[in-house]
Amino acid sequence: METSSGPPKDHSVLIYVLFYSFGVVTVVPGNFFTTATDYWMYKFRDPASNISYNSDNRTGLQAQFTSDYTICSNVSNVLFIILTIRVLRKYLNLLTRVLGALAGLISMFVLTCIFVRIDTDPWQRDFFVLTLITGCCLSAFSGVFMVSVFELAGKFPSKDLAPLFSGQAICGILAALVQIFALGVGGGPATTGLIYFLIGMFFVFLPLVGFVGLWRRSEYFGFHLMKQLEEKKTNLKFDKEVIKSAIRKVRLYMGSMVLVLGCTIMLHPGVTSLVVSVDKGNGTPWSDTFFGPVVNFLFYYLFDYVGREVAMYFKKPSDGLTLLLLSLLRIPLIPMILFCNAQPRDHLPVAFNSDALYAILILVFAFSNGFLINLAIITVPKAVDEEERPFAMLAVLLLMVLSLAICAGTSAALVKAL
Repeated sequence: METSSGPPKDHSVLIYVLFYSFGVVTVVPGNFFTTATDYWMYKFRDPASNISYNSDNRTGLQAQFTSDYTICSNVSNVLFIILTIRVLRKYLNLLTRVLGALAGLISMFVLTCIFVRIDTDPWQRDFFVLTLITGCCLSAFSGVFMVSVFELAGKFPSKDLAPLFSGQAICGILAALVQIFALGVGGGPATTGLIYFLIGMFFVFLPLVGFVGLWRRSEYFGFHLMKQLEEKKTNLKFDKEVIKSAIRKVRLYMGSMVLVLGCTIMLHPGVTSLVVSVDKGNGTPWSDTFFGPVVNFLFYYLFDYVGREVAMYFKKPSDGLTLLLLSLLRIPLIPMILFCNAQPRDHLPVAFNSDALYAILILVFAFSNGFLINLAIITVPKAVDEEERPFAMLAVLLLMVLSLAICAGTSAALVKAL
């Protein structure tokens, strides 16, 4: 397929769109499940009550769901990322892993849509456990897909990598907008939940169709895909001195990422999803319905995306010590958000009884997360020698997923401490 003038050229935007959609899929499970707040509150309400939930008196399952789901999904994601890197790559080729993971994600969304229409009130606690298991399966398929699609992207020109990262950042915004749209349509929590999950499934189905279509019809895509499939596997030689040198050079960046990700996962979405308007109950659509989806999710993901884009544009500061110090400055945001109007709470008082102040805190919290994480990621490859780069990036990837999994447990503890 390669000609004397070089590999085929890409003369369309289809490859860009495909990799953008791949980026969306890598984070669809977490974003679409954790932002469907009204649906889960309805499913885990007190069946004896006619109210979906009372923010001042949520049931145990309602208060626990987001933090428990975050723990289970992150642990599952970490395990299957490691399993794919160490084992699955040896026995399943990339094509099988990509198609299998996408099919698995769709099957889990289909199962979730089925349970929307089933009365789970008589076996609510069992449904809670089943939902967590479904979340683990979604994250497992997502982990396999994430490793596989980044492996695939590595065989394409660098210009095709940009939409992959942008797609990851934009997925949260899409999920929040879908949630707001579903709430605006009305029809009750079950109907809006069904709309929500069907749209989420569409976001997974679209790249599946695009992948198969471009594989068969695009000479450019087919060339790079077959090059990856036919290329002999090469194993990295784990030279201890090279690994030590790489980690020593990026240790400050790794420390910064642990602080940023740890701080973020402690609060979002486990604690932030519990924050309600101080005017909730006054009968206005904003305070009773849209405050949570807009501020807790849309604002967060929007300013996280802005932070990532600003980091990509300025690429400063780039030294590890400055990034580490800036990451430390985020720590006071933890108690400040804890003392906002998160409900229910039995131990801590509400010190910041202002919707505007909480929105500002979320803005700073989200922007700093996207900005500092992206700065660290784009700076790490420049901080090491070429032979050290694979080890540095592998260390950063494993550190990121391990930090998310470990700190997710702290989120559940903070919810109980409220």
